[in-house]
Amino acid sequence: MTRMNVKFDTNKLSLFWVLQISGWLLYGVIYYLVYYSNRDLDTKNTLGFAVTYVVAFLVTIVMRKVYQTIDYQHKSLLKVSGLVLLSSIIFAIIWLYLDRLVSYPIYGLKEFQTSLDKMTLRDNVRDIYWKSFILFTWSALYFLINLWRQWNEQLLKVEKAELLAQSAQLQMLRYQLNPHFLFNSLNSIRALIVEDTGKAREMVSELAELLRYSLISKNNGDVPLSEEVEAIKHYFAIEKKRFEENLQVSFEIDPLAEDYPIPSFLIHPLVENAVKYGMKTSEMPLKISIQAAVKENMLYVTVRNSGKWLDEEDPARSRPAGTGTGLKNVKDRLENRFPGKYELNTSEEKGCVVVKIMITRNVQEQNA
Repeated sequence: MTRMNVKFDTNKLSLFWVLQISGWLLYGVIYYLVYYSNRDLDTKNTLGFAVTYVVAFLVTIVMRKVYQTIDYQHKSLLKVSGLVLLSSIIFAIIWLYLDRLVSYPIYGLKEFQTSLDKMTLRDNVRDIYWKSFILFTWSALYFLINLWRQWNEQLLKVEKAELLAQSAQLQMLRYQLNPHFLFNSLNSIRALIVEDTGKAREMVSELAELLRYSLISKNNGDVPLSEEVEAIKHYFAIEKKRFEENLQVSFEIDPLAEDYPIPSFLIHPLVENAVKYGMKTSEMPLKISIQAAVKENMLYVTVRNSGKWLDEEDPARSRPAGTGTGLKNVKDRLENRFPGKYELNTSEEKGCVVVKIMITRNVQEQNA
């Protein structure tokens, strides 16, 4: 954190000096070319002109130090404007007399004194007014640039906070989901340990592959659909050893959809629900199909299982092995990752429960 703050302060400092040097240099050159374009300037006058703007450069640095002590964010615009106006007049007077003091060696005592004698009160007031106007303009630009910079900093902080909140929410959902599939898988393995230890060992191997996928993908928001499908196949390998001929699974994955990025373990809860509730409501064998296709920048994923939809209040919907996070988790993750760009629909069609996910992606996301 310390290094980041030092770097940021250095950037702010650099911005000030770039604008300070380039601004005064540009203003001095333009004023010199316009005001003195029809006048003959000797070396003394040119040098005196340069000294005037060097003094102004130094005076505004001191003004900046003064402004840094003002808590202008907690003061009214009227108070800040009054302070800036007063500072501009005071520093205009300082600029005027410093300019004359430094110019004395350039012009010599006699010429310098003659020049002062010719100046009237009106000339002095006009000179102070003009210098005050320049310093007030400089001050206004200083505060406007500072406000613009702080506004951008605030936007960055808000964006960073939103990203952190989104990341935290995704991690929370992942931590909620991982025990869900692990709990169900372990229950499936437990059922086979006594019946067939060989199959149980194979199921442990498949579970290990599932856990490996979880570990590899946990730091990545998205994974290719093909990796998600591969993980689902490991899960079905576990369940098929348990249910054998009572479970039939088919995949129809469009090659265009294989590289389509989705949040990891997005489809997995739908598959678990298809097994969990399908075994309760379907005639055997339970038939499950997973389909995925891409059409016009939209990904379509369908999980279909034979059986019927169970309402929330249906006693058959809950069992000790369930954790109740499946469909809600999918919806929450879709809302988090694709707000306003997804649809999640459930229905019953011809003796099957159908869950459809449709995700729309921008062309920029596709090309990224």
